[in-house]
Amino acid sequence: MKKFSLVQRSHLWSASLLALVLVMLASADAAAHVRWFVDPSDTVETFEPYRLTDVAVLVWIAVALLLIGASVALDMRLPNVRIVDTKTRHDFIELLRQFTGMAMLLTAYEGAIIAPHLIAFGTFGTVLLFAQAGIGILLIANRFVRQAAILMMLLHMGVAIKFGLLAAFEYLIIVAIAVFLLINNLPTAALRERFKPYSVDLLRILTGISLITLGFSEKLVGAMMAENFLALYQWNFMQTLGLEFFTDRLFVLSAGVIEVVFGVILVLGTTTRLNVLALSVVLFASNVLFLIQGENEAAMVEFIGHMPVIGVAVILLLLGSGQRLKITNFLPQRRVNTATKTISLPADS
Repeated sequence: MKKFSLVQRSHLWSASLLALVLVMLASADAAAHVRWFVDPSDTVETFEPYRLTDVAVLVWIAVALLLIGASVALDMRLPNVRIVDTKTRHDFIELLRQFTGMAMLLTAYEGAIIAPHLIAFGTFGTVLLFAQAGIGILLIANRFVRQAAILMMLLHMGVAIKFGLLAAFEYLIIVAIAVFLLINNLPTAALRERFKPYSVDLLRILTGISLITLGFSEKLVGAMMAENFLALYQWNFMQTLGLEFFTDRLFVLSAGVIEVVFGVILVLGTTTRLNVLALSVVLFASNVLFLIQGENEAAMVEFIGHMPVIGVAVILLLLGSGQRLKITNFLPQRRVNTATKTISLPADS
């Protein structure tokens, strides 16, 4: 029986998943493709925005500062975790490339640019749409990856022009992935060796900025739409635990602050693996909740949107924060063990 390497298996798995998702999307309702899975024109009659001086806001600011401070303090005391070897690193960079390519191609198939709610319209939007589809195909086929990465950055500039700077900052993760892929596919070994030490750091920092922006725009400033989402899908599990005081309004505030904290910790580069692990649990839970509620189309849209994030999460879980651009480099070192070792994952049998 023929055996396949990890990369070969990932190619087969990606091709199968792509075919399955295309079949499922063929019957998807385009009306589902709005921000927060709700109609932006809908309102919450009882909506009341928080003020900066409200007790709940002040408490959550204090909690956020405590979590960030604890992350910095803990990172300075934890030993360096072993990193994977070059071959394993390469294999999982391949997964990031494929996941990103699939997400871009499938989103283009639905007529959207980068995210499901950024619907392409007009001549310029159509150009961006076809460019995105082409980028997706190149990444999946593993051809001209360096050029595809440059096109991704140009596509992101197009998003800024078409949908505004806020949308561009919300999806800065696209630039993060593009820079990471570009550095790892530079034309000469000398260039790769020069810039690779910064690739993981830049991936982490730009992803963190993207999360911070999304936390503010979708949950803190954009709280009304988030509350409307909770009214429709009833994701406020705190009340099911008996905490009746935890209203949808407070739940949205809490979720927004936590997302911003995730992003800030990524930017700082502290306890990166723990942070990404917690973020991965949140991403997984959102898909599971949609499936439990029978919202299969929404779950698929959510999964497609999260595919690049999943790829980034895998890279950061395996490689950590990077070693060049992190806050603790500027603070006194108090690590138990400063030696960094490389390990190999078990080979295919």
